[in-house]
Amino acid sequence: MLSDSFFYADFWYRNEFVAPRAAAGQHIWLNFDGINWKAEVFLNGKKLGRIDGGFLRGRFDVTRLLHAGPKNALAVRIEKNATPGSVKEKTFENPDKNGGALGADNPTYHASIGWDWIPTIRGRDTGIWSKVYLDVSGPVTLESPLVTTSLPLPDTSRADVSIRVSLRNHESRPIQGVLRGHFGETAFETPVSIDAGAEKTASAALHIQNPKLWWPAGYGDPNLYPVELKFETTGGKLSDSTQFNAGIRQFAYSEEGGALKIWINGRRFIPRGGNWGFPESMLRYRAREYDAAVRYHRDMNFNMIRDWVGQIGDDEFYQACDRYGIVVWQDFWLANPWDGPDPADVGMFLGVAKDYIRRIRNHPSVGLYCGRNEGYPPKPVDDGIRTALAELHPGIHYISSSADDAVSGHGPYQAMPTKVYFQRAPARFHSEMGMPNIVSMDSLKLMLPETARWPQGRMWGLHDFCLNGAQGGTSFLERIRNSYGGAETVEQWLELAQFVNYEGYRAMFEAQSRNRMGLLIWMSHPAWPSLVWQTYDYYLEPTAAYFGAKKASEPLHIQWNPLDESIEVVNYSGGDARGLSAHVAVLNIDGSTQWEQTASLDSQEDSTASPIKVQYPTGLTPVHFLRMELKRGNQVISQNFYWRGLQEGDYRTIRDLPKATLQANQLVERRGDGWHLTTELYNSSKTPALMVKIKAVRDQSGDRILPAFYSDNYIALMPGERRTIWTDLQHADTRGEQPRIVVSGFNAGEVILPAAFRAATARDLVAHALFGAAFTLL
Repeated sequence: MLSDSFFYADFWYRNEFVAPRAAAGQHIWLNFDGINWKAEVFLNGKKLGRIDGGFLRGRFDVTRLLHAGPKNALAVRIEKNATPGSVKEKTFENPDKNGGALGADNPTYHASIGWDWIPTIRGRDTGIWSKVYLDVSGPVTLESPLVTTSLPLPDTSRADVSIRVSLRNHESRPIQGVLRGHFGETAFETPVSIDAGAEKTASAALHIQNPKLWWPAGYGDPNLYPVELKFETTGGKLSDSTQFNAGIRQFAYSEEGGALKIWINGRRFIPRGGNWGFPESMLRYRAREYDAAVRYHRDMNFNMIRDWVGQIGDDEFYQACDRYGIVVWQDFWLANPWDGPDPADVGMFLGVAKDYIRRIRNHPSVGLYCGRNEGYPPKPVDDGIRTALAELHPGIHYISSSADDAVSGHGPYQAMPTKVYFQRAPARFHSEMGMPNIVSMDSLKLMLPETARWPQGRMWGLHDFCLNGAQGGTSFLERIRNSYGGAETVEQWLELAQFVNYEGYRAMFEAQSRNRMGLLIWMSHPAWPSLVWQTYDYYLEPTAAYFGAKKASEPLHIQWNPLDESIEVVNYSGGDARGLSAHVAVLNIDGSTQWEQTASLDSQEDSTASPIKVQYPTGLTPVHFLRMELKRGNQVISQNFYWRGLQEGDYRTIRDLPKATLQANQLVERRGDGWHLTTELYNSSKTPALMVKIKAVRDQSGDRILPAFYSDNYIALMPGERRTIWTDLQHADTRGEQPRIVVSGFNAGEVILPAAFRAATARDLVAHALFGAAFTLL
């Protein structure tokens, strides 16, 4: 075991560097974008100052202390947390207590003390966690820019944009100049005069015709406008400039009736997404990792991520949410009261909060602030946050608690029967609900040594799969044993676990059809190699849970409600859809149709319709299937597939299914710096194929390629059925090899592949045959 006391220490960082030479009237600034917990900063033997509190930025004028040449020495003493708490140690039976004394040091990386989803981090992530850099300005600097936008709703053909920025004069004389800028292609300029040593606010009001709005995923495109601001002194000499992206959007909120509702650009916004704890336990995420993880959320049809207890501090996270249309629920640094004490230094807490609000407020993705997880902040903190937000980020709603008043929470966090999710569908926007999510064999091999994989034991508990506690691993084991007949090997258990993964994560989101208030699962993203509370794993492989959540979160979705046996069409953000056709069929375990029905309907946005009631005929096999489609004309909008037992929850006879023979044709296309793979699957046997999975691998080594974005996966194929799945490997590392697809499945037997395939260029993609022959590449 790693020593905790060894890492509980102050740490010195030192570096020597070459400094630029400051010209007359220039200032050179030393910037710290993130340290934990506190720091003293020294340059060339002189103390510059302190940075107190994780998530606080530091900025120092070092013009007079720098030496021209390579003799500059920067030294930083990072101070350890005052109240580090004690190591948490999970077992197979029980998780240890969440949190602890470290909460008194907030703002800090509170979860580094250990939670039931992350081990104790030795040293509590003490150190420098973000960029340290120099920049150069003239006598006047731009500080704390703010862009706000409004729409004359319901009219969205024009928008008002307000830009405000502080100008600080660092000289002992007045300075005159011009603030110039542009918002997209709209330019402006404002003359400004600033007294000696003073700060002045400059602003501009712009009117944009036919704006391209920023929309959450599923509602429209997340359009962004480049913003540039610069201050030029008299004579046109540049003093300072800044660039960032902004979006035109307008949030609105209501707590009428005790339930929080959100609108964006005049349309009702129904949040679907998940909670993040840490991005990564040792804070190693950078732009590439954030891009992949947030893109996974968009691909799952998610539209919100909660920054739980404010443990994500990287700008790249918010930038990715801006790009992919993911609304951010932003917590401040307060876990629930029983997981840690109130912060000891309220002044430090609020100082960091104000700086953090300024840091993130121009991101169009930031849509909700929350004071505390599952409880209320101390009154001075709550009042201070409200005052700061009113001044610094007006127009964005604040709630004190993540699970009280106008929202709800508190789980459940363990696997439950499908019906229970529908019976307990929350009547308010629900902030936390989850269940274990088991990884593939590929990932388990990286997590556990062979001797620890089977039977399950202590190391499963270390990776968060505990029999008791919130995750309730016992209920997951019972589901596999009682519903699927249990397992004799780890390979069997992992395979059966994907059924539970898919069924549970789909049910959590489908159960929201009754009230459509919004749901965030606990959790959608893992901070380390875990066996619970995630949709993809630490290595970025999507599990069956990912595709169950993706299916259930479709903007316009067809589903089965097991409470009243109705087929529902749920419209979250699909617009008013007319001329739809819903079809459902009940199939026996051999794939034969026993009953079917079709109904026509129209669907309004933010509505649930129930056009069909399922009628079960006699003669059904102990396990049978429901297969359904939602169409507009010949266009398939949504598909869904369920397994159902005559005895509720008993699916054991799927273990008797014969092996299915599958045919798979593949087309591999090079697109820019990535790859696009088309896989057409055909079940040529007389038995259904369940949980058919495709996996992108490197052609020669056979290693899986991650991240990988699949149009669908873990699918069912009835006898004679054909399906096409697309795989996007944009920016994926193939290590110089061509990718290919491997096909497997719960009862997949022989998989027939073309004798050979090769990569295709754009010229190659002239034509391809479907089935009956391999692809024709000209």
